[in-house]
Amino acid sequence: MRCFLVVLFCFPLVCFAQEALDFHPDFDGDGCYGAVDLTSLLSMFGNCGMMDSDAATGFQPYNSGDSCYSAFDLVPFLALFGTCEGGPSTWTCGEPLAYDGHGYATVEVEGQCWFSENLRSNHYTDGTTIDEVLDAATWAGLSSGATVIFGEGTGGCSELSPLDACDEAVSLEAFGRLYNGFAVADPRGLCPAGWHVPSDADWSALEATLADLGYAGQEGVALKTTSGWYNSGSGQDVVGFSAEPGGYRFRNNGVFLDAGASAYFWSSTSSGVEHWFRYLNNGLLGIVRSDSDLRSGFSVRCLQD
Repeated sequence: MRCFLVVLFCFPLVCFAQEALDFHPDFDGDGCYGAVDLTSLLSMFGNCGMMDSDAATGFQPYNSGDSCYSAFDLVPFLALFGTCEGGPSTWTCGEPLAYDGHGYATVEVEGQCWFSENLRSNHYTDGTTIDEVLDAATWAGLSSGATVIFGEGTGGCSELSPLDACDEAVSLEAFGRLYNGFAVADPRGLCPAGWHVPSDADWSALEATLADLGYAGQEGVALKTTSGWYNSGSGQDVVGFSAEPGGYRFRNNGVFLDAGASAYFWSSTSSGVEHWFRYLNNGLLGIVRSDSDLRSGFSVRCLQD
């Protein structure tokens, strides 16, 4: 029996030895194979199904190419554990960044490196699964971190998007996920290692940059995508931030509202018992700064440390 086990666990290493250099299960995108990557891989162990990461350049979470997370992936990963392949120096802002099974577009804005699309991960930075709360009444009563896709689960859904935003598959692709403020405040983090949910000061710095570019009072126009906003409310996307109108989930009853007409982005900064956020609307030129109850479901962007 002991010999059989040795053969069983050595076989994948031998079989895939030549593929190891092309195997990149670097879930946190830091260029190294560490504990966060291992935890993420284990959290998906046994799952099958094609994911966005199958097509992501330079990122291949399936060593055997079978679209399943299995021992054929885990064993080669353990052989790489603790090593760095390429390292952070090989990645520059503006290139896609692989994180939790998706390649995120990034953009540099006057020294700040931002995701130029909304976060869609359903894991904290350490690989722990974020609760996916679909029931509307449960969402409204939460006091812990949760995520959901616009239109997913129970509760009403109202949207003004040219897309069918109440279809969760369409919404995930276009707008990413919504997170409540408890998830944003969770010390486990939402963004890749070396990145963070932007603070209120980070948002203010972005707004100041846009003002310096001649968009004072029209920061929303500068950030919004050039299409997809209701009633001629699209923007100019001057810095490549590509703010999409992903709507929100209302804190009091779990209803989904305003996709196509508004975008809500969390900050990581507390205003006391609530958190600051930024709000863009199809009928507004600027950006609104306000604070909200942590039960609200808003979009998240990540910013490099």
